[in-house]
Amino acid sequence: MMLARPLRLLCLFFLFVILPLGLRPLWIPDEARYAEIAREMLASGNWVVPQLLGMHYFEKPVGGYWFNALSQAAFGPSLFAARLPVALATAASTLMVGMLAHRLWRDTRKTAIAMLVYSSFALVSGLALYITLDSQLACWLNLALLSFHVAITAAAPRHRLAAWVVLGAACGMAFLTKGFVGWVVPLLVVCGYMAWQRRWAQLLPYGGLAALVAVAVAAPWALAVQRQAPDFWNFFFWNEHVRRLAASDAQHGRPFWFYLPVLILGCLPWLGLLPGAARRAWAERRHPAVGLLLLWLLLPLAFFSLARGKLPTYILPCFTPLALLLVPALADSPGPGADRGRKANAAINGLVGVTALLALLLARRMEIFDANDRAAWLCAMAVGMAWLLVALVQWRRPGPSWELSALPMWLLWASAAWLLPQDQIDSKQPSMFIQSHRQTLDEAEFLLANDAGLAANLAWELARTGITAYGQLGELQYGLSTAAGARRFVSRQEVATWIAAARRQGDVAVVLRVRGPGDPDLTALPPGASKQDLRARLALVFYSRLPPA
Repeated sequence: MMLARPLRLLCLFFLFVILPLGLRPLWIPDEARYAEIAREMLASGNWVVPQLLGMHYFEKPVGGYWFNALSQAAFGPSLFAARLPVALATAASTLMVGMLAHRLWRDTRKTAIAMLVYSSFALVSGLALYITLDSQLACWLNLALLSFHVAITAAAPRHRLAAWVVLGAACGMAFLTKGFVGWVVPLLVVCGYMAWQRRWAQLLPYGGLAALVAVAVAAPWALAVQRQAPDFWNFFFWNEHVRRLAASDAQHGRPFWFYLPVLILGCLPWLGLLPGAARRAWAERRHPAVGLLLLWLLLPLAFFSLARGKLPTYILPCFTPLALLLVPALADSPGPGADRGRKANAAINGLVGVTALLALLLARRMEIFDANDRAAWLCAMAVGMAWLLVALVQWRRPGPSWELSALPMWLLWASAAWLLPQDQIDSKQPSMFIQSHRQTLDEAEFLLANDAGLAANLAWELARTGITAYGQLGELQYGLSTAAGARRFVSRQEVATWIAAARRQGDVAVVLRVRGPGDPDLTALPPGASKQDLRARLALVFYSRLPPA
């Protein structure tokens, strides 16, 4: 019986996370970009310098791409292979949450609760099915801070030493995954805790050892990329760190309070437990374990809030301590206090279900879902009903049924491929549009695309990198400025002349993301196309090769 819940959790994770990995087309821009970079790494054999569309791509280090490329090497360049490293990273993080919970409480039930809560958080479970580097980064950070807890509680010197070494190695891998943030987050938590506990005498020698190990792990690649691409560190440090953190024109600029609603929504389906858990944690803040969890939550949250550039995924590492802080509220024996928190949680989940159903009814009335989207609308209604029905069951039986909160969230992400109207699918998942014109695109000697994510999706589907950017530079700006990117960009003013010249050598296919028939990128194209297909958000314009003069 003690193993029933972890085993059930493992089965549900397989059902809701692993099985759907290959069912949904790639989202653009993120999923297409990361999948394609790994495919090109595998195809070119260059495991040092990341490349997108055959051009240098310096926005991230190489570690995350390694695991994606290894997965594609094992399973082929498939959707399943591209998403598997993210799912496995989430599974590993869930396991480490369980290990830390076991170290804190030595209680199998609390260990299972911690794993269930973490793996069903909205942000955690959603990213388990979506290709980004944040889940892998969170995995290495979880390993680093789990090792830190082992280090500060170990009685034997050799165990303490080994834990600090593992901490350093995990920080090195975090750096290889996403850069200096992989060092900043552990540094904040470790130094904050050791300062609070006045344990500087341990921090200086052991922390120095961990720093040396982290540098040793990262240094071979750091030196290799410097030899092959000397401009990498200049671009990566200034553009991806300094500018994103402090520049007034930082990418993804958001206000200071941006992460507050992200944290609240990311806590679903356990949001109703948050106020009680916060009160309890604050009351017990002087306890070393609780203090560590609070520092782990609040210091990275403050750091990311101070940065000018913000994305919701950046605070994923904060959800590990948050899951552990929620455990006591669910582990309490049934009674007035415990049932009150669980009922509040059921009420919030019920409100989510009602809101979703009303929004879907309104969307149908506003024809956001048209007649062709009936199946997607019904599927979305079923998910909304699941939220509401589970909440009603929990309201009536808050003690025995609290675990059911995880199911609607997992169901939501597992069925995400079938919930969207077709125009949204065309806009954000262009794979089906590309496949419908596969023969035409394969025959084209020249390919143009007006969006970096769309170009990456084309490259993934067609397994070819020679795609010319049209209309805007976007995130390809650096690559297009290099020798490999020469003559790989065409402006609107040049496109008619460029197509006329290209047609003397072969067929030309232009694939566009558009806002409608009047989109400037579409209207700037010259007449004389032999084939056109304009949908709500995507367009294909094909020009046949001109006959010899």
